[in-house]
This record gives sequence, C-alpha cells and structure tokens, in this order.
Amino acid sequence: MSEKYFPFDGQLVDGKSDRVYYANDFTNYFKPFFRNGIFASQGDGLMVLSLDDNMFISLMDGRSIIEGHGYQNDNKDGVKKMRIANSDIAQDRIDIVVNRLNRVDRMITTIVIKGELSDAPVPPAIVRNDDYYDLKLAEVYVRSGVDKIQQADITDFRGDEDACGWVTGLIDSINSTAFFKQYQIAYDAFVKETYNRAEDLFNDIRNLLDTDQAAYLLGLINELKTYPRVEPYVLKANQWQETADGLTYTITDNRYTYLGSYWELIAEPDMDKAEQKLLTNARIASIDDKQDGKLIIHAVGVKPTDDIHISIKIER
Repeated sequence: MSEKYFPFDGQLVDGKSDRVYYANDFTNYFKPFFRNGIFASQGDGLMVLSLDDNMFISLMDGRSIIEGHGYQNDNKDGVKKMRIANSDIAQDRIDIVVNRLNRVDRMITTIVIKGELSDAPVPPAIVRNDDYYDLKLAEVYVRSGVDKIQQADITDFRGDEDACGWVTGLIDSINSTAFFKQYQIAYDAFVKETYNRAEDLFNDIRNLLDTDQAAYLLGLINELKTYPRVEPYVLKANQWQETADGLTYTITDNRYTYLGSYWELIAEPDMDKAEQKLLTNARIASIDDKQDGKLIIHAVGVKPTDDIHISIKIER
C-alpha cells in the first residue's frame, strides 16, 4: 500500500529537492476532474471547416484535454490549415481529422489521417494505446476527381461520445438526475399551487357570471392544466428545403401563437446516435418563431438523409 500526495514545496536535502514532480504527477491529478474531450465553451471548440474552395481545411480555435494533458489552438498567428491529399481519379476515400496525444514525442497535435481508396470507403480507425490517444474531430469524404473540399464533405464528430465528446464541466461522474428531480418536484409544486389559486379565483367570481361565461372560464383553466406538455415529433428527411443560405424546415401547427405560447425543440438524451449525428451535422443556427401557426428552423450544415425523432415542449 502506498499513499500519494501532491503538490508541496520542496526543501533542499543534501543539495537536492525532496519534492520533485513529473508530468505524470500532473496528469494523474487532473484526470479525476476532466473527461477526455473538447471544451465546448472555449472558442469555436476545434471545429473543422472547409477553406477557400481548395483541398485545404481549417481548424478553429479551442481547447481539449486528453488523459490529463491539455491542448490549445488559439490561431493567433493565423488559422491552422491542413491539406487533404489529392483525390483519386476513380475511387473515393474517407480521411479523418484527429486531435492526437503523442506520448512518444511528448506533444498533442491535430493531424489528418488518410483513408483507403474504395468504391465503398470506410474511415480509418482512431488509435488509442500506450503511446497515442486520438479524439476524432471530423471525417472528410474525398470524392474521386474533386479538386476542392466543400463543407458538405465534412462530418462533425466532436459530439460523438465514443469518438470524441465534450468536456462541459469540471466533474463528469455526478449523476444530475437527482438534482433535476429536485428541481422538477419544486416546479410541479409551483404549477399545482398556481392552478389551485386560479380555481379559487374562479370560484370567487363565478357567481358574478352567467352559466356560459363560467363554463368557458372553467374550460380555459382545465386546458391550462394540461400544460406544459412534451410531445414527440419527427423531422422528416424529405421536408428539409435547400435555400441560398443553407436549409430550412417548417413545423406547422395551429396551436402555436407567437404571443400566446412557448415551444421548445428538445433532443432527448437517449436519442439514437445515428439521428444525433444527423442533427449535429445539420448545424441548426436559429428558429424563426415570430409567425403564428409555424416554426421555421434555419440550418447551415448538411441536409439530413433520414428522419430525426425529437420532442417538443409546449407551454402556454
């Protein structure tokens, strides 16, 4: 059994410090606080983008942490550019962009790993062993005969928990379910009390109203009791519209009013990973909710090729 402690100032003993620390001491210290991944709140989160209608791609600024080792790309000396190897005349391939911890050379760099040519290409596998640890930032589909990489050829993998993942807080091991349940109980109690007060008010004034008016108010109160509600919704692949600025998707429902209700689109935590990737790559930029009866989703990424199951939270 051995006990470890860290850090303390050293004292000279026979001319040498009795507290000497190595990189491994620091990485072991940070590991319990940070999961491997990209810091979502730092810069543009190491996003990979196409560049200038050529075979180059760019890496946006951001930070990552891998096995306790930190990495930062600040682009202070210009955007980091990476060249994609020339396409083949006949076959396609898939390259991957990885943020790689290299223990052999004692560094972390972002590199492109070239894929194999094929009529049905698959991406190279990421490397995770004693010497290297990869976080896959993106896949780049290199079609035969092309001389430039377009944004539609780049698939974002930063949100994929197996390939990369986000670092969204200092602690990753606490289950937030208990905290949310506590909040939900308090919220439900507030809603119940509010409706009870509404019923008391109704009872106080219904004697002042005729039967029809009283029944109408009671109907409104009973309807409000059904809110907020969460309903399933499917974003159909064939209903995305391509525009000059990207993509749009229109949700039509007469229940929605700009001033009388609030609708929130929710990607559930247990969402299918393939659908999660489609939603991430669509890159939803904004939602136009200023028209009664419709919500218009604006996206700037890749048009989804399959249906995406989400939920809509409705409040009134």
